[in-house]
Amino acid sequence: MKRKFSLPLLLIFISFKAICQPIGYFSFDSKNTFESNYPSRNNSLGLSGDVLFGSNCITTKFANNYIGNLFLDTTLKNNVSSRLGSDNHFGYDLDGGLFYTHKLDTFLHIPISSYYLAIRDRNHSDANFPKDLFNLTFFGNEMYAGKTANLSNLSFNSIHYQQIQFGLIKEYPAYHASYTVGVSISGLKGQSSLNITTGSDSLFTQIAGEYLNLTANMNMRQSDTSGSNYSSFNGWGLSTDFFVSFHDSLSNFTVRLDVQDLGFINWFKAIQNNIDTSFQFSGLEVPNILQPGDSLSNLSLDSNYTKAYHAHQVKKSYTTFLPALINLSLSMFLDPDKKIPLEAGVNFRFSSNYTPYIYAGVSKFFNKTTIAGATISYGGYGRFGFGLNFGKDFGHGVILMVRTNNFESLLLPNSATGETLLFGFKKTF
Repeated sequence: MKRKFSLPLLLIFISFKAICQPIGYFSFDSKNTFESNYPSRNNSLGLSGDVLFGSNCITTKFANNYIGNLFLDTTLKNNVSSRLGSDNHFGYDLDGGLFYTHKLDTFLHIPISSYYLAIRDRNHSDANFPKDLFNLTFFGNEMYAGKTANLSNLSFNSIHYQQIQFGLIKEYPAYHASYTVGVSISGLKGQSSLNITTGSDSLFTQIAGEYLNLTANMNMRQSDTSGSNYSSFNGWGLSTDFFVSFHDSLSNFTVRLDVQDLGFINWFKAIQNNIDTSFQFSGLEVPNILQPGDSLSNLSLDSNYTKAYHAHQVKKSYTTFLPALINLSLSMFLDPDKKIPLEAGVNFRFSSNYTPYIYAGVSKFFNKTTIAGATISYGGYGRFGFGLNFGKDFGHGVILMVRTNNFESLLLPNSATGETLLFGFKKTF
């Protein structure tokens, strides 16, 4: 009988599962959709968040079953396996928090238009992985009898931190136009981090399952594992966001450039492990299956199979850069009554196994208190996406915004490879 085998590298999927417990990325109504309804109110207090999952191969049905500890049948696994190629990736964001904005002419004698404060919980993971790693994880190594599984060029990043942000915004009027500039600085508390990369890794399974040959060339960096809850302080960092926009009031045309999460976290309680080794595993010999105790008692975490791992493990601080995002967008109204806004743009995230993300959307104001629309998109961590958005001003300054970029995941969960939910709630006063 051919043996099933699980590699230490497979902890990438375990780690992904452990952190996927919904909350979401911050993007609440940056255009202040219903601001004109409250021209005399200078304060806003609210909460917002989002959850995002995207992949070019893993279906939403598979991801939801895996995260929810539901059964993964052969059909689900085969559906994903058939989509795998030379470039397989997924990404995930889970953020939420509180924010406050205040319109003001000056701040510490600095001329501004407004300032804002925010407290956020931020969680991000991404990976690029080889096809054979997925198959070994979910099917075992039987299909590789007499073959070598390619485990090379794995890249996995996971980071969880808390953020306190302060920012200033200034608008500069011009003839029939205006420029707006915003900048913020954030202090970051690192909660947990895990980075795994592999080089030329492989696993050979002897055709009769008699032995396994593993070649491992892996680098792993991980924050302190003795404490990884919200009270844990395993690192510190700084980040900045900034944007600049130009609005032409004659054509109602706006161009905006955003840069977000440009920063770093230094993990001062950390473990680093560089492994470059190979070994053969030929199983355990049990002379009497009815009395296996003596054989099993010889097992030890200090065996030859784990010495290679522990021998290169050192406690050493390291620095990770945040997956910074740059976004360029264009927006305008398609009608003279300013009831049908159009927005299109492209963005890119650095150091996060991300591909350029292109999007375009059209919305409609049904009245001064209700807006709804749809978007199409391609790229990022997923493929094509079709989204819907809805906004409602309930009066007295109470505003709700809800959006999904992947409505198709509700209709076609066995085909769709992305799902998102973004929400925001605020009160102006």
